[in-house]
Amino acid sequence: MARDDIEDFVKSRPPLFWWMLANILAIAFAIASWVVCLNLFRDPTHATSYNLMVKVGRLDPLAKFDSTSAPRPRRTAGPLALEAEFERFRNEDRDSLNHELLRAYLTNYKKSKFLTYVRGDFKVVSSRPLTGDDFLTSGVAVRAQAQVKPDSVSDPLNYPVFIECLFPTEDDASELFAPGDILSLEKIRDCAAILHVSTLDHEGDSVLYLTVVPLCGDKHPFPNLADGKKITLKPPETANIVEVPFPVIK
Repeated sequence: MARDDIEDFVKSRPPLFWWMLANILAIAFAIASWVVCLNLFRDPTHATSYNLMVKVGRLDPLAKFDSTSAPRPRRTAGPLALEAEFERFRNEDRDSLNHELLRAYLTNYKKSKFLTYVRGDFKVVSSRPLTGDDFLTSGVAVRAQAQVKPDSVSDPLNYPVFIECLFPTEDDASELFAPGDILSLEKIRDCAAILHVSTLDHEGDSVLYLTVVPLCGDKHPFPNLADGKKITLKPPETANIVEVPFPVIK
């Protein structure tokens, strides 16, 4: 086709054609923008989405609860029940579960389908301060092993279920726990919610390893705080969403 023919072809298009083309392009742009915005504001477990949602006010600061305002859990369980429930989650199922647990925490449990509180006694293995590189940027993380009594009269024994408990606080938390201390978690006082389910290599076996955080607990009896001292448990306003936030103690 000659150049003159092409020019005549373009000029011959009626105004309605260009109007329709402009509308089609506008609709396509609107749909693309809607899809992008939907993805950005739908999932706070991704760093970009979380930071954007916080910046524009689409996500409330992390809440501090008390025993009356804490979200109602699906259940409260000790080490034996926790192992029976969460050991069965593998691969994609565990990834989906962890995604929902984290999303629920970041949205202050507006939807808490899988919320589970941990109770029981746990012997401290190690601890370290939380830093700006962690999911919660101040406080202390405590790794501890479950203690289970084989019967009502026996002493508790080490059980192959571990937790890392995150105590968020702006107070000095460097000496709250020492190896061998007993960390006791109770439903009403602590409301220690599971954030993440993983496994830990322990004595050649893969054992259950849970990341938990008390949603309330100003009255928690820290073993190394004497003379009536206490710390204030309070999450930071925002979490630090990194690619692999858990486990905190590796």
